[in-house]
Amino acid sequence: MVALNILFASLIVTASGLLMAPEIHAAQSPCKQCEKIDGYVSPKAIDSKTRKLFVISGGSKKIIATQKARGVVETGLYPEFIKGAKCPDIDGEGWAIDYTKKNRKPELHKGIDIPQPSGTPILAIADGTVVGKFMNAFNSKGIEIMLRHTPKQTGLKYWTYSQYTRLIEMSPLRIGTKVRMGTKIGRTSNSGAMGKRTRRDALHFAILYSFHPQWSNDGVVILPKKGYFMDPNAFYRLEPPYKSHALASLPKDQKKVAMPYMKRNGKFEPANTKRIWPYRCK
Repeated sequence: MVALNILFASLIVTASGLLMAPEIHAAQSPCKQCEKIDGYVSPKAIDSKTRKLFVISGGSKKIIATQKARGVVETGLYPEFIKGAKCPDIDGEGWAIDYTKKNRKPELHKGIDIPQPSGTPILAIADGTVVGKFMNAFNSKGIEIMLRHTPKQTGLKYWTYSQYTRLIEMSPLRIGTKVRMGTKIGRTSNSGAMGKRTRRDALHFAILYSFHPQWSNDGVVILPKKGYFMDPNAFYRLEPPYKSHALASLPKDQKKVAMPYMKRNGKFEPANTKRIWPYRCK
């Protein structure tokens, strides 16, 4: 019994909601397709702090502190769509909101939610490569796809990773598929375990980034080497800063982000953009 208690105490809650020993989680290498993609490394090569970014709920105060240190901090940024376009907007569940009181357990909102009717196409926000597909059957994230974007593809100095969750079904795109900005990568829904609760259809959209090209897929999450979370609004800024703590310090008149997008006719606004909103706009 003592041995069993020690084992249980050493378990961590993974992003899939499963209990798993840290050494087992780190040793996974289930993504054979990933090994052919630029920058891929073994899950063992990823630092422990990056792993802590993906604990969804029930994490310790230390885990929450790590997440805040790695970018999960409210910035006050908000989108203003170029030329007054009518685009699906972010709901009140904004970036980095602290859910601890609401859910009675430590939890930060590591993305933004964009409500849209079930089945609405979701777009690749930049040229990139499919690096992750997860069913997430035991947690609230729901069906998920992730893309990796190089600095050349986005115009940023970072390697960035876009996360799209709560899909209606798994995307047919295979891991390793190269996609162009505006490619349909999935459809909106509200998938994900919520117990007795229900929620509206919406895309949960998140951005991670790293100064390093190395990354891994351990079968549960995508792990950028020494990765950080970025406010998804910040991803569209044309100039730095991009780090959350620096963004939070900006004066109010610099919080607005001019948001690029794809029009219903398939053209981009502005025409030379390398980054777009994940839905089409009128």
